[in-house]
Amino acid sequence: MRADFIKNIEKFYASGIDLIRKKNADYATEADPWRNFRFAEMVGVRVERAILVRVSDKLARISNLLDRKGKVEDETIDDTLLDCCNYLAILHAHLNEKKEKRTGKVNRVY
Repeated sequence: MRADFIKNIEKFYASGIDLIRKKNADYATEADPWRNFRFAEMVGVRVERAILVRVSDKLARISNLLDRKGKVEDETIDDTLLDCCNYLAILHAHLNEKKEKRTGKVNRVY
């Protein structure tokens, strides 16, 4: 049923937001939510590319987990799917922030 389909996705996104809050508190600071990604700049990698590398890692893991059970039991395919979606949302937020700084206009999302 469509309602179940939408409810499942809503629950997935809600858990993603919760996870982003927790991980960002662990990896970054209140003043600099991009702190962990900016470390890549020390080796000449732009933030956007650093995020994409993490997405590609998650896609590789998803592909592997579709074929076989993972050895790391506390990193399920659901966890990996959520991480992948979160990295894409983080990239979206980063690109929006850059655009806002460049143009001075707030980018309204959906």
